[in-house]
Amino acid sequence: MGILDDLKKEASRLQDEQDTDLGKEALQEKLYHEKAKPLMKRIAAYLCEMTEQLKVVKLPVPVAYDVPGIGLIKELKQDNYRVYLDSRETPRKIAFQFACTSGSVNKYTVTPMIAADEARQFMNKQQIHYSEWGVRDNQDKLIGAHFECQMQIQVKLVFTVDMENERLVVTSINRHGLTIKHSNFRFGGIDDKWMDELGHYILRKKEQLGVLDISDNTRQEIQRKLKEEQLRRQAELGVSHKESQLEENKLKEEKTGKLGKVFQTLNKPLFTKK
Repeated sequence: MGILDDLKKEASRLQDEQDTDLGKEALQEKLYHEKAKPLMKRIAAYLCEMTEQLKVVKLPVPVAYDVPGIGLIKELKQDNYRVYLDSRETPRKIAFQFACTSGSVNKYTVTPMIAADEARQFMNKQQIHYSEWGVRDNQDKLIGAHFECQMQIQVKLVFTVDMENERLVVTSINRHGLTIKHSNFRFGGIDDKWMDELGHYILRKKEQLGVLDISDNTRQEIQRKLKEEQLRRQAELGVSHKESQLEENKLKEEKTGKLGKVFQTLNKPLFTKK
């Protein structure tokens, strides 16, 4: 086989792969328009409507965050809800954002210096405007910092579509503390109940969004491990019970032996005849 034949064979293989990829893309695009697009537009409409209503109602939603270097701050409240779409007609990414703010300028005294550095880094990352001056001890040594600012933590929920697995992916940023959490849901599971749970989740009336969506294989594996753990605990309890019973019997035997010796001593005559 000559070099030209090799080139033709490789070109044919690459063309087949390209056609396969194009076929997958076309199928996914069709599924997006049939299944995902209506759901994304529905979620966007729900979030936009909720935002408009919250502008009027001003519903107080208190929340506390453990801020690096500073500690637990309890006086924060949710506000300033906003919705962003990458496309109004064919949304593939929706961002719902709000801020948890203190509502007023507060002073935070942070010591030692390592904690003050953590607080400063956090506020710079969150783009919080603050004033700062040093905390000094009796020897005029710098031991920390005073910060004055309106504390603010940005929270974001990002909704995207995973067409390959036919899932809605929800990424929660700073909703559960200063962390990032990913959840995914079947397209078929996005119904009226799910939408209502989303509203409860945003207003912190519900700590989890939806239920854990796992495959049958994963569920069976979890059940198998739980069963193994249950059997292991039962075995441990059985051994513990047996050991306890043996120990109890041993103590009884020792106690019986000691009492027997006592009775033997008491039965001996106090005086003996010579």
